[in-house]
Amino acid sequence: MSPMWSFIDCFKSQILMAAANAGQIDHAHPGPIDDLVLTLQPNHRSEAIWNGQDSVSLTCRARSEEFSNREPMVDDRVVDIIKALGLEGLLRIPGREIDHGFITALVERWRPETHTFHMPHGEITITLQDVEVLLGLPVDGDAVTGSTQKTWEAVCVEFLGFQPVNDEHKQLNGQRILIKRLLEEVADPLPLNAEEDQLHKYARCYILALLGDTIFMDKSRDRVHLMWVQKLEDLRNPRRASDKKASQIGGCLLLVQYWAWARFPYLCPAVERGPPVGAYGPPVRGPLSLKWVWVPNKKNRPAHIFRDRYREKIASMLPNQVVWQPYEAELESLPPWCVAGRAVWTATVPLVCFHLVEKHTPDRVVRQFGMIQEIPRAIDTDTVLHAIDLRGKVGVDWVRKHAVHIVEWGNRLQRRCEGVLGDMPPQHEYFDWFRRVTRRFIDIPGAKLILMVTSLCLLHLTVLLSMKPMFREYDICGPMSA
Repeated sequence: MSPMWSFIDCFKSQILMAAANAGQIDHAHPGPIDDLVLTLQPNHRSEAIWNGQDSVSLTCRARSEEFSNREPMVDDRVVDIIKALGLEGLLRIPGREIDHGFITALVERWRPETHTFHMPHGEITITLQDVEVLLGLPVDGDAVTGSTQKTWEAVCVEFLGFQPVNDEHKQLNGQRILIKRLLEEVADPLPLNAEEDQLHKYARCYILALLGDTIFMDKSRDRVHLMWVQKLEDLRNPRRASDKKASQIGGCLLLVQYWAWARFPYLCPAVERGPPVGAYGPPVRGPLSLKWVWVPNKKNRPAHIFRDRYREKIASMLPNQVVWQPYEAELESLPPWCVAGRAVWTATVPLVCFHLVEKHTPDRVVRQFGMIQEIPRAIDTDTVLHAIDLRGKVGVDWVRKHAVHIVEWGNRLQRRCEGVLGDMPPQHEYFDWFRRVTRRFIDIPGAKLILMVTSLCLLHLTVLLSMKPMFREYDICGPMSA
């Protein structure tokens, strides 16, 4: 048989398999067929959407106006401390508007059962590699943890250099300090003759505000937790932050947005205009997120309309629209601090950050590391851990409480996943398994679109195959063999 017809027969088998599965997953059954993996589906956002209870787009916390209007830190004494802490990436991350509709469409496909996004062609997720490459934050080191058994007013005085005033605006609310109050402490330049204690308090205020404004955003919108101060206590001998600090960033929507643009470039807004005149200068070496610095911000767009468009684009995603390894050509040109932790990028371990514990699951997405994805083993992401927050917890020794998970993290180099390098063959058993366990459709319009496209593909293939007898003697690949 000629190469062309071998390809067509292979393509036909895949279309027929897809059509068979599509027949099983009709309007009444958007998936999963087997509920062994997505055990929380009844309470998932996608369930309400399918049942016509479409919730509004998420309100995404963006960088504070006070911080975005500030000039970047230029005092070398402070910058040197930030670099020594391994947090230089925070100075380089380009700020931008968060696309609420885009983030909402992605959240609809996030699965807490696996800590991955269930996309049309398999699971994909944000890993330690994405955190380090895109944000330039360190991902290897001791767990970021400690105790919240503190007298927080005393912490402010001793380490930040001011006594918070709790008037009607409450500068200190429980364990969270106003970012605006921190910025007031660094509004004026640091004196040239500043002593070490003054320098360290100045640096702590700036770094704490920077953390709260970039990677540790929370629903308070304008505050940051003071527990991070204990990681900044000894600035004479700063210890580099670990991956937990970078990877447990539920509020870091900049990371989610840059990650999605890297993995799904067709969803990234087109660059309408290049850099302004005079913007060119010596190249800035920084995290890969700088690659998208000229992508235009889309302000004042109706989030629900664009959410629906993103939802449709994701539902109709083609296999070649996923870039499984978007960083390979860039790794050698990145600063060393953007790739220093590559030894732990594939570690299947819990990530601990004070009260937070999240399972890092690269074994479910090894295609992101150039490997063939086998059917992943069952995982328990522990719903009890999901429920832990800081509300009502005035003082807890998190080192003790999460001791088991901290030990697991300590064994990270022995927990790296391995696999066979290569491209996924289209007939691999993983795809049939995934179609059965995933939530294939989010909404009914998306389901209709996919079923229609599948039917059209099958129709076009049928027409092509009906022409096969016309080419029995000769086809575009040359004389046909027996």
